[in-house]
Amino acid sequence: MQAKNILITGASQGIGAKTAEYLARQGAVVILVARNQQKLMDIQAKISGKSFIYSYDLNDLGNIQRIFDHCAGKGIKLHGMVHCAGVNRDVPIRSNDIGMMQETLTVNYMSFIELAKYFIRKKYSEIGGSIVAISSHATNIISAGMSSYTSSKAALEAAVKVMSKEFVKRGIRVNAIAPACVDTEMVADAPFMSEEIISGAQPLGIIEPVYISYLVDFLISDKSKYMTGAVIPVSAGNI
Repeated sequence: MQAKNILITGASQGIGAKTAEYLARQGAVVILVARNQQKLMDIQAKISGKSFIYSYDLNDLGNIQRIFDHCAGKGIKLHGMVHCAGVNRDVPIRSNDIGMMQETLTVNYMSFIELAKYFIRKKYSEIGGSIVAISSHATNIISAGMSSYTSSKAALEAAVKVMSKEFVKRGIRVNAIAPACVDTEMVADAPFMSEEIISGAQPLGIIEPVYISYLVDFLISDKSKYMTGAVIPVSAGNI
């Protein structure tokens, strides 16, 4: 991981922030991407070593190339990318809101496709890189009110498998992690979730975000050089 350049979306909080901090401790140069500039600066202040921040809203699909041009402008050629950005707007289908559904699909799935489209280009990434997407155990354990979120993550997992076939020509591996409930702001704000419900469903408890970072580190590194197209569950016993 030493001196590898890793782009991390959703890096201002939750799994993205913990992943940025952990990979930086392993010697990576991390490029933090999220909407909130101040939150990015706060996370960057916790990181020892070299890091960069770039404020960007992934709802803007048409200009995602700017993220990669920003990296290239600083002489950064990427070795890896971790897509942690995600939104969850739980509503029953009878109350479905088209705008909320569109945002969920855009950030969780469609932006990942656009990010990967630019990452794969020779001007932006090195041969033999690695992409990791954060999916969700919600694709396996279905809950009420999560139609848009679950669908977006199922699409993400399908894209990972397709990319693993297409990107192998450049030696770039693509994998996903599908955690159950992680102790993040997004889970805390979900109306269908409570600590009592989560604890009952997950015998091993609510997952600490840093444990997802450990798995990201493995998948980004050469330790997993023969793994691609995998979706790895982290269920905490919710099976």
